[in-house]
Amino acid sequence: MKILGKITLLVMALGLLISGSAVAADDQDKSIFTLTPYVGGTFFDQDFDLDDGFTFGGRLGWQFLRSWRVEGDYGIADTDASETGTAFDIKHYGLDLVYDFAPGKKFNPYLLGGWAQFDADSEGMDTEHLNGWEVALGANWRLGGDNANYRALRFEVRDVIAELDATPAGSGATTHNFIATVGLQFGFGKSSRDTDLDGVRDRDDACADTPAGAVVDVAGCPNDADADGVYDGLDQCPETPMGATVDVAGCPSDSDSDGVLDGLDRCADTPAGATVDAAGCPLDSDGDGVYDGIDGCPDTPRHLQVNQAGCPIATTETEVQLLNTGQITTSQIVFASGSSRIDVAQSAILEEIGQTLSDWPALRIEVGGHTDNTGSAELNARLSESRAAAVRDHLLAIHPELDAARFTVKGYGEDTPVADNGTLEGRAANRRVEFTVLNTEVLKKEIEKRKLLER
Repeated sequence: MKILGKITLLVMALGLLISGSAVAADDQDKSIFTLTPYVGGTFFDQDFDLDDGFTFGGRLGWQFLRSWRVEGDYGIADTDASETGTAFDIKHYGLDLVYDFAPGKKFNPYLLGGWAQFDADSEGMDTEHLNGWEVALGANWRLGGDNANYRALRFEVRDVIAELDATPAGSGATTHNFIATVGLQFGFGKSSRDTDLDGVRDRDDACADTPAGAVVDVAGCPNDADADGVYDGLDQCPETPMGATVDVAGCPSDSDSDGVLDGLDRCADTPAGATVDAAGCPLDSDGDGVYDGIDGCPDTPRHLQVNQAGCPIATTETEVQLLNTGQITTSQIVFASGSSRIDVAQSAILEEIGQTLSDWPALRIEVGGHTDNTGSAELNARLSESRAAAVRDHLLAIHPELDAARFTVKGYGEDTPVADNGTLEGRAANRRVEFTVLNTEVLKKEIEKRKLLER
């Protein structure tokens, strides 16, 4: 190998070492076209019988994909025949496909392969054409410049493979001819690399990680016209009112189904069916504590009590007694003598008591039976309990809305008189039934809540 070839290889080795040590990256757009003037040396196979020669030339490339380009090569090598000293100009033509391993990086190694041709020219001789194939390994070391029109040092070692039997003096041998070059590559044109596929090139994109499908402005930043946190283009409900809570699709929710969206609804737990104002809060036009829309009697006069449906109810003596004492006591239930059979015709009070207990469904009630002291204490205890049970069963029969689990039964016999058993009137008063509230704390809360529903 001649001294020129050794010097060329040394320069290339140093260049590759320096470029390989560069770790800074500039991961930007690639140029569309490249032009690379170069110098170097050509080292012919010994079967050619040619000296190593100085080489110069140029390459023109088209970057059709980010990592791929097509490139044409034209170079000239000055050399002499080893035995005769005849001067030759060896022209090299190449058409190759190039793959960049790190496009846009500071250090970018590449591999190429394609068609090659040598033309041998010498004074007084016809031009000899030798076709073959070529492969090369090289690298670019970027020097800077803007994102598209960059400059880079380019180092390459190329092997041109040809059969000598293509010439009249050919020996039939396959030859390997190496071309080592160093050049300066220039980039031209502007590519349209768009990593996040938003239509704005990376070099112009101020928001590089826009989600796919989002609508962006000229700077590449996503729009959110209704300011709900879901970008236009991804927002399935693009006209959501400002402040409304939305799901991942950008659509608002209405948890209490009152027609006012969550986030704008100031009364988020409105009962179903209630009429609300613009803020989502329920209306009560007649002020009875039952909301419009679920008020069965929306025009109730303000001095009347209402039931849970919002309709007026009559205040009975039994209800007043219940609210004031936590107990309803009555001697107006008539039983057959010595029996627990109720004389319904003479016991109208039972209907009123049943209705009162229906109006207060949260209360647990003990039905207690009491007798006078006529007869034995043991008989009176059994009789009082059976009468209490009979009253409970009768109430459940005439008011099926009552829950049997609310009621317990107890017979007190003659043990707790409220009047003198020595008189006829006293014994009548002692023959009574008492409905006693067991969960008085619930009654107190209900009273406080309703305030007897007086307004």
